[in-house]
Amino acid sequence: MRRYRNGRLAAVLAGAYAALVVLLGVVSTVILLTVPDPILVTGVALMIVTFPLGPLVWWAWDAVPSGLADPVLLIVVLTAVGVLQAYLLWRVTRGPAAEG
Repeated sequence: MRRYRNGRLAAVLAGAYAALVVLLGVVSTVILLTVPDPILVTGVALMIVTFPLGPLVWWAWDAVPSGLADPVLLIVVLTAVGVLQAYLLWRVTRGPAAEG
């Protein structure tokens, strides 16, 4: 297995970011499914945390047909975008492979 110059730090940063995104996604989904009239502060926080792709998904959601525009699906998509960004964060911050 390869070792990277900043591998551990990159893994910690990306893991913490992914954990925050998943936590916000799970809490938002639970609130949507259990509260009769939800006010989703966690959904807005998820959109902000997943910047820059999160706001793009949020604004593009208006183009989704009304039959498919389920708020739970929006939260799932935002969470998936956040996990993708965590992976990209790890790839960018890990640095080059260490020799030896």
